This record gives sequence, C-alpha cells and structure tokens, in this order.
Amino acid sequence: MNLITTFKAGQRYMKLCPVDKQLTHSFPELKIINYIKTANKYLPPIIIGLLFWQYFMPAQIAVTIITILFTLSMPLQGIFWLGKRALSPLPLNLIDCYNQLKIKLIAKKIIAEKNSLDDNKLTFEAFMKIINLAKLHLGDYFGQDNDSSTYYKE
Repeated sequence: MNLITTFKAGQRYMKLCPVDKQLTHSFPELKIINYIKTANKYLPPIIIGLLFWQYFMPAQIAVTIITILFTLSMPLQGIFWLGKRALSPLPLNLIDCYNQLKIKLIAKKIIAEKNSLDDNKLTFEAFMKIINLAKLHLGDYFGQDNDSSTYYKE
C-alpha cells in the first residue's frame, strides 16, 4: 500500500462519509473528520501565533519549528488514518449490515444485483457508499422498516 494511495483514499473517504449524529457513535471516523475540519479552520491562527511567539519571546528557533511541524502534521495524520480505515476490510458484524442494506436497495431497484458494489472487496469505503445510497433512497432511518404498521399510534 503506497503512502500517496493511502492519502488519496483518506481524502476520498472524508468526502464520502455522511455527516450524521446518529452514526457518530458507531463510526469513529466521523469524529476524526470533524477534528480534521476543525483543525484546518484553527491551525493557521495557531501557526501565526507560534511565529509571533518566536519573534517576540526569546524562544529557541528549533523548538518553534518542531512545534509548527507537529501542528501541521496533525490533520495529515488524520487523513492517513482515514485512508487506512477506508482500505481495511469490514468486520463480520458490519458485513451482515452491509448485506441487509444491499438487499433493501436491490428490492427497491436502486441498484442492480450484477452492477452492485464488488463483494470481494468489502471495505469501509464500500460500506459508506452503500450507507449513502440507503440514506438517500431509504430515508434517515434506513435500518428500520418504514411500514406504518410497526408504529403504535394512539
């Protein structure tokens, strides 16, 4: 696995993951994506503050450079982790959920059986793709049945 391939997969996965508070508890990558976006927002002022700290305080240049490099590397570490996560295989408990969502999407004729996502490569990226399709076509509560008979009304 190439470093550049992993970074590209991480960026792709970051764009692919849905922003949903219900899924945040199940998938840590949604929190990591939020942290990366927050870091990209607040890191430029922090780095400028570190440069001013170097200029106005009698600090060593090496300490400032190391601090700036570490600060800049934090979002890159998150994207690298997302790339590793996107390319890693699904655990057994999520394969069942993947198959249930796929069956529901095939039943609603949203995806075709032959043209569906490749089952040989069940990765987290493929799982997020099917979650996005299910969320778009089956609604927010795609894991539950949408029958009105299942709801109790008084």
